[in-house]
Amino acid sequence: MFAYIIRRLVYGIVTLFALSLVVFALIQFSGGTPLDRLKLNPRMQPVIAQLTEQWGLDKPWYEQYFIWLKNFVWPIDVPADEGLTVYFGKIGVRSWVAIAAFFGAIGYAIATFFVKIEANWWRTYRAFSILVVSVVAFWMIKSRVVFALNWGESFRGDGPVWDNIFGAAGNTFRLGLTALAIALMIGIPLGVYQAIKQYSFFDQLGTMLSFITFSTPIFIIGVMLQLILAYQLERWTGVKVFYVAGMTSSGYAELGRGFLGLPSLAQLGDVVQHLTLPAVSIAAISMAGYSRFQRASMLEVMHSDYLRTAKAKGLPRRTIIVKHALRNAMIPIVTLVSLDIATMIGGAIITESIFGWPGVGRLYIGAINAVDYPTIMAVVLAIGAGVVVMNIVADILYGVLDPRVRYD
Repeated sequence: MFAYIIRRLVYGIVTLFALSLVVFALIQFSGGTPLDRLKLNPRMQPVIAQLTEQWGLDKPWYEQYFIWLKNFVWPIDVPADEGLTVYFGKIGVRSWVAIAAFFGAIGYAIATFFVKIEANWWRTYRAFSILVVSVVAFWMIKSRVVFALNWGESFRGDGPVWDNIFGAAGNTFRLGLTALAIALMIGIPLGVYQAIKQYSFFDQLGTMLSFITFSTPIFIIGVMLQLILAYQLERWTGVKVFYVAGMTSSGYAELGRGFLGLPSLAQLGDVVQHLTLPAVSIAAISMAGYSRFQRASMLEVMHSDYLRTAKAKGLPRRTIIVKHALRNAMIPIVTLVSLDIATMIGGAIITESIFGWPGVGRLYIGAINAVDYPTIMAVVLAIGAGVVVMNIVADILYGVLDPRVRYD
């Protein structure tokens, strides 16, 4: 398993490198430059000169790419302090951390010799990786540095890209995780029940609704929810149940705080009123997909030999379904959920624009319109890294759910 994870991480790094190169080239060839908007203001000439020098905007696109790549990962020196200093976007390496790096390098070198991989490339990779880890550890001990994820400044004048993205990431994950929870709580039980009641009226109705929902664009779902559950519902009842834009009301702070400074019930209710419609619009398509995959997987498992044996032994139907069938039927859902988590930022782009949700997706749309490639590249690589990591997590969960799966 350890060797498999190492191998997948190496492939993932190569994939991210190729992804960054392709996206950067597409941005360069799409027309327009990041400085077009700044050139409209004569007072921005010093800023234009500074950005041109920092990012090499007067050079060919491939040279600009390597300048961006260097700025993206290159460490910078900081003053020496006691203990571990954590900055926003930077982690200072100090004292015991350097010692941990030293022993970590030794542990890594020893661990690699216990990993047996029958491949020609393994010995070369092992020697090279030990050398790299040792050099990096020695450098960390000798020079007190900061690993600065220098994602640069936004070309729109919004400040550091790191601060912008991680300032909005919490809002996006609040929306995405809520949508994921809704989709899982409804989609999986729905698929299981459809499989149990195969070809019944409920199964046919669920299948029809799933196909309709899955084939409907998310922006149409969002607009329909706004019209029906916000405008029309308020018109019929005279009570504003859901909001169509924003994350909280303008008077959110005036609703008061709860016990120990936690949000009060009124504040939580206000958040739920703003969160429900965008979360449901994202969850609807995922819910349809989960129910279809869960139904198909359950039907396949329920006709297997080991379930027939369990029935012949007289086990209760509930035990057969929940304990034996559902566990193996969950394997395809693991892939879907892991990819949904990884692409949470990308999936919320349209929804955040429709509902005015201040998340990374809305920031990403603005960056594309302004050709703000430091922001674009940071978001794309964040999504790509999420896909790589969550795919590895999904593979590990395969082994947990199905003991027959082995990674040798």
